[in-house]
Amino acid sequence: MMSTKLLSACVLATAFTVASYPVAAEITAATKTACKRDYKRFCGVYGLDDPGLRKCMDKVGRSLSKVCVKALVRSGEVTKARATQRWRHKVD
Repeated sequence: MMSTKLLSACVLATAFTVASYPVAAEITAATKTACKRDYKRFCGVYGLDDPGLRKCMDKVGRSLSKVCVKALVRSGEVTKARATQRWRHKVD
């Protein structure tokens, strides 16, 4: 079982990995919480330094929860255009 500290690091890395462009945004606790299940469900087999993690999160973008996508857009980690055009999510 993953420790809380390791899981938080995984969620943080996932949020950065999902970014379509490098953005100097701070990952909030809300983003970590919102994307925790998505990381575990879709890309948990990838390590933090594994180049496959970026590809995995982008590939499953359409399947990411609305809560996660919304948090990623709010934090600046993913552009609204990417979420709506490529991933087909409605983002307010």
